[in-house]
Amino acid sequence: MQNVPDGPVEHSTLPDEDVDFLFCRLKPFSRLALAVSGGADSSSLLVLFSEWMRRTSWQGEAEVLCVDHGLRPESAGEAEFVVALAADHGLPAAILRWEGQKPASNMQEEARQARYRLIAGHMRQSGAQALVLAHHRDDQAETFLDRLTRGSGLSGLGAMACDEPDGPQGLRLLRPLLSVPKARLEASLRVRGVAWCSDPSNLAPKYKRSRLRRIMALLAEEGLSASRIAETAEHLRRARDALETTLEALVEAHVSEHPAGPLKMSREIYRSTAKDLRLRLLSRLAARATGNRVRIRFRKLEALDAVLAGADDRRSSLAGALFDAKGDILRIWKEAGRAPPETCVLTAVPQIWDSRYRISSPADTECPDSADSLCLGPLCRAPVRARDIHWPADWPKEAFDCSPVVWTADGTIVASCLPADRPIGDCSPAMMFTMERIPGRGLPEAGYVNVGNRDEEI
Repeated sequence: MQNVPDGPVEHSTLPDEDVDFLFCRLKPFSRLALAVSGGADSSSLLVLFSEWMRRTSWQGEAEVLCVDHGLRPESAGEAEFVVALAADHGLPAAILRWEGQKPASNMQEEARQARYRLIAGHMRQSGAQALVLAHHRDDQAETFLDRLTRGSGLSGLGAMACDEPDGPQGLRLLRPLLSVPKARLEASLRVRGVAWCSDPSNLAPKYKRSRLRRIMALLAEEGLSASRIAETAEHLRRARDALETTLEALVEAHVSEHPAGPLKMSREIYRSTAKDLRLRLLSRLAARATGNRVRIRFRKLEALDAVLAGADDRRSSLAGALFDAKGDILRIWKEAGRAPPETCVLTAVPQIWDSRYRISSPADTECPDSADSLCLGPLCRAPVRARDIHWPADWPKEAFDCSPVVWTADGTIVASCLPADRPIGDCSPAMMFTMERIPGRGLPEAGYVNVGNRDEEI
């Protein structure tokens, strides 16, 4: 029995009702950004989105963003093409340029990070709530195969989500076309007479994605089509979500967090947890303690888990977090190390400090006249003597080295996350600041861990 047709197949376009169904999740948003490179996929997104806007009378605002990486002579012209295409379809557009010297290696990953960094910066200024991407079913299949070659587990093999609330740079990513084959997107442009740009690097065999596309053609001949692979990724994503729900319940029930930053849980509860959950928990705890999305070597996770699950009292560091296993308690906090969190000038304007705290003051707060008379920094850099601190019980002092403190130019401590009834130094009642711990942001980006020179995902 043949698994492929004898002759060429004409791919159909996307009917309006299908587009309306795919884009219906965009209705609640009032301001969106569309990432468009000028290729067939993102050009289809632009065209179909503009038609959907008019057809459904969507009342929100949208802007097209095109990143010019400056890696090819044609890139500037392609960016201008995107601006013209957007204008033809009634959408404003902006070109974001990757300036400066380019890296000599790992170019595609570096370009990807630069792309999201530029887009995130623009969206913070514009107020866009989410970034709409043109990833499609073939991309999903390629992502699955790519991560399979890296030895990925559920986090990686679940591939991409239609709605990713906390993507790179904290962006919310929406992928309404994730179930659509690439051929149907191209057909939708052809029937409208819309051209697109072709990037020759997409066919260059030196890039892994290009090689995977060739492999996919061979797999399809054996019945393992992009559709089948995408279905498998969806099944694994549901399994991963179920595991994450279990992990969330574990953290909620058994991990306590001091307002000043450190975490703790029962060591016996940790030991009795299934190993796969423990490894995910370690990554989660490190990210929560440090405020950073961490990429951790899988072998380091396993080595730390073996130590913590043992009977001995031990201290080990991982990704900037210190894990202190002593007696029946496991404590975790951010290490000050050689580079403690920054010390900066604080004003009455709310700000985020160390990716962990939101610092603000009431509207009626009496702030000093000079803007540089208030400092915000870690306790280990604050002008306070250890003997003046009322240390919380059952915690080592160094667990609070990276907790936030506000002090004046003359060394008066005016705000701290240590208990309010145990002030540090001479607090001025006229200057009140709140230090709100930012809620957990979920998993580190894609749950990545590294094995040797390859990326693996737990």
